[in-house]
Parts: sequence; C-alpha cells; structure tokens
Amino acid sequence: MAEKYLVRLGRDLRQVEVEEGPDGLRVALNGRWHRVRLEQVGQGPVPLYLLEVDGRPFEAFAEPRAGGYEVTIGFRRYAVHVQHARTGRPPAPVMEAEGWQPAAGGGWLVVSPMSGVVQEVQVEPGQRVRQGDVLLVIESMKMNNELRAQHGGTVREVYVAPGQRVEPGQALLLLA
Repeated sequence: MAEKYLVRLGRDLRQVEVEEGPDGLRVALNGRWHRVRLEQVGQGPVPLYLLEVDGRPFEAFAEPRAGGYEVTIGFRRYAVHVQHARTGRPPAPVMEAEGWQPAAGGGWLVVSPMSGVVQEVQVEPGQRVRQGDVLLVIESMKMNNELRAQHGGTVREVYVAPGQRVEPGQALLLLA
C-alpha cells in the first residue's frame, strides 16, 4: 500500500505517493507513477546521491534542513519539505537522516549525526520546544553544528552535558 506525503518544493505543494516494491520504489507525482532509485554515492557535509527516475540518472546533493532538505540537481537548488499527509509530521526517513530515531516509548530520540564534543545544551527536561529551536551544539572539525528540533514537543530527557565527547548514533536527548 502506498504511503501519502505532502511535499513542498519551494512554493509548490504536491501530493506524492510512495510504494516500495521488489524492484525498488514507485513514486506517484500528480497521479503519474515513476520508478525511482536513490543511492548515496558520496560522503561529506553535503552527501551526493545518484537519483534515477524512470531510468534517467541525475546527481543530487541533499543537505538536511528542518523538516526536509535543500536539494541541488545540476545547477538548480530546491527547498524540499516533506510531511505525512495524515499526521502532518516529517516521515521517519527524513527525521532519521537528520539524527532522529523513533523512541520505543513514543517520541523521538535525537542521536548524534557526527563525532565531536558537545559545546552547549540549550534545553532541559520538561522544556517545550518549537520546530527549528536549537537543542544543542556539537563542535566537530573546528565547526559548531546546531542540532535543531524537527518538530515541536517537550524534552523528556537529556543524556549529554557540555564538554562531553559524542560519537555518531549516540543518544543525545529524548523529545516527546
């Protein structure tokens, strides 16, 4: 069964259906189905992907942003925001790509997307946050990286403190 999403490309809002099959993804845009394959082929601060739509290859750079991505294909740049048509929240793959994982008891576990040292923790348990609020700052390779809330909620637990070294995938906080 196809999952339905609302995708905002710049100012355009479109309904998209995604279905996983034995030969990859099928994506319906404006009622027309396409065969899509997406594979990460490059690492770095802005990962490179090979995007194939109906057999046509494209190189795409995708930089995580609150609730979506900034995607560059060729010389064109798109602000892409994705949300479930039913819940209005970003889908798990978007959240997980930005260092968020579904928590067993509900809510989202924010995990470190990189190795580094926690510079600041800007939230505490019980604090309400809105989408886009800075949760904490991690210094990695002499750059400060802000981790922002992908949606509003309440901070349930904070697992790290300033000065603490963290590794990719390490739990940082729990947001419900």
